Amino acid sequence: MRRSALARSAISLLMLAFATMALPSCASVPSKRVQELLVRKGFGKRASGDAQVANYATVRAQIQFFVSPELLADPAFADLVLLAVQPQPVTVDGTIYIPGYGPSYVLGMTGPEIGALVTEQLQAFYKPKIRIRARILAAPRLFWVLGETLAPGFREFIGDLTVAEAVLMSPRSPVANIGKIRLIRADPKNPLVVTINLREIVVYGYSTYNLNIKENDIIYIPPTFFGQVSRFIERLTYPLTTVLSVLFQYQTLDFHYKVLTGDQEFFFGNRFLY
Repeated sequence: MRRSALARSAISLLMLAFATMALPSCASVPSKRVQELLVRKGFGKRASGDAQVANYATVRAQIQFFVSPELLADPAFADLVLLAVQPQPVTVDGTIYIPGYGPSYVLGMTGPEIGALVTEQLQAFYKPKIRIRARILAAPRLFWVLGETLAPGFREFIGDLTVAEAVLMSPRSPVANIGKIRLIRADPKNPLVVTINLREIVVYGYSTYNLNIKENDIIYIPPTFFGQVSRFIERLTYPLTTVLSVLFQYQTLDFHYKVLTGDQEFFFGNRFLY
């Protein structure tokens, strides 16, 4: 009986050990729903590309249309006048409104592609051959500056911007390590991470690694060795400093309350301060 009990206990322990080892492996496998949401290409946005090579439409972009003046002078083409009179915004669903036709999906398309699409859609309503050209006027572009900067977050990407310009335009903390700046270009399959020594660029003039950044790039400014120590101590003492700050505020409020109620007449022994 005793041997069988020991055997059952040993089997139970082994089963528990295997179950414990299997749990992390099961938890690490994303569910089907998560798999559908995973990024397959680029930074993760629905519209992607290189705006410096071929500008493309993003959400909140403004699309200006150009139509032949002869057509605009004809009352039969009143819808084209409405189309060309003001830029059309790209809404959150990636569409623009085309007068006489309705919403049309243009997210991620370039100017010539949008012009060809709108021409094809409106040509069915007119006998004379029409040609509509499109130009993307304003499309918000961003890149990111993180790490040891006094203003971490996104920056407006205006195009033709280098790493040195982006870093020098950002206010940095005293412990910023400009010798190991990282340019990160996110991608689920082929991410690019380049370490750049800004000191070699600004002191010695070696511009080999003064790379041209693209939209959605991440520039990370790491701390120096002493900066890492400082950040570690800061995180270590943060709970204590928070508690001391609360206690100090409580003591201050308690003292003022006693002064207002008359329980405290003196401030550190000086009656003339209150």
